[in-house]
Amino acid sequence: MHFDGTIKGKADDKDATFLKNIKEVKDATGKKVLEAEKLTVAQAKAIINQASSDGKGKPLFCIHGFDVQPRTHLKTIKEATLDKFNKGKFMPIPVMWPSEGGTTNYWGDRETTPGAGNGLKNLKQALDSFPSKSLLAHSMGNRVLRYAADAKFKFDNIFMVAADVQHNIFNKDYINSGKTTDEDRRELQGMKICSMLTSTNGKPKGKVYVLVNGADFALNASGWNPTTFTPRLGAIGAHYRRNWALFWTEDKKVTHPDIVDCIENVGCNSKLNLWEKTAHSYQFYPQIVQSYQEKHF
Repeated sequence: MHFDGTIKGKADDKDATFLKNIKEVKDATGKKVLEAEKLTVAQAKAIINQASSDGKGKPLFCIHGFDVQPRTHLKTIKEATLDKFNKGKFMPIPVMWPSEGGTTNYWGDRETTPGAGNGLKNLKQALDSFPSKSLLAHSMGNRVLRYAADAKFKFDNIFMVAADVQHNIFNKDYINSGKTTDEDRRELQGMKICSMLTSTNGKPKGKVYVLVNGADFALNASGWNPTTFTPRLGAIGAHYRRNWALFWTEDKKVTHPDIVDCIENVGCNSKLNLWEKTAHSYQFYPQIVQSYQEKHF
C-alpha cells in the first residue's frame, strides 16, 4: 500500500492496519510516497515478540501529535528505539494518523482526530493479542486517544504527554455536566480513558500518567486567554483548580472520585535542562524516557 502525509484524512475514517518494510518510492505520477506491506495480527505480534529479549513483546504504542508527518514520526521512533529504550521492557510502536501538517492547519487536524480515534479502535483484536502493553500519546495525539477511549481497550499504563486537551477532562464537574448530547459524550471521555487500564482483582494495575511542563510554550500559547480558551492538561496537570486570582492550586477533590486514584501527574520541567525548559516535544528526551521505564512494571 502507498500512503503519505499529504493524503487528507476524514472525520469518519475507520481504517487501521499494521505495516512493515516502509520505504520511500515514487508513485505513478512521479510523486514521492511511502510504500509498505500490510501485516496480519499474527505477523505483527511475531515481529514484536522477536524483538524482545524474553520473547514476550511489551509494545508501547506511540501516537504522534499535530503537524507530524509519517517520515518524521517513523524516524523519531527508530532513534528512540535504538538509543533510549530497553527493548526487553518496552518496544515503541509508531501509531500514525493523518495530520495534514502546517501550523495554519491546527483546527483542520483537530477535525481529523475523531476519525483517527475510530480507526485506532479497529486494532482492538491486534492489541488484545499482547497481554502486556502500554500507550503513549503526545500533544494532539491525546485528542485521538480521547476518541479511541473505550473500556474494551486495555493497557498497563497510559502516558499523556504534553496533552493538548482541556485540563478538566477528569474533573467531576465537567464529567457530570452533560454538556454534550452527541453520541460520543465528550464529557465522559476522561472516565473512558481511565477505564482502559488493565485490572487485577477489580483494581487497575497501572495508572494514567499525565506528563506536565508548566512552561510548555505551545500549550501555554493555545490556552493563554482564560475567558475564551480552556488551559491545556499538559501545562496544568490533573487535580488542579483555578482560584479567583487565576492561580492554580492542587486539589484532588475536583477530580471525579471514581478515577482520582488512577491518575498521577509527572512533573517534567525539573527534569529538563535550562535550554529545554519551554519544550513541548520532550516525549523522547532520555530523562523522560526514564520516567516511562520507572513507572512501567
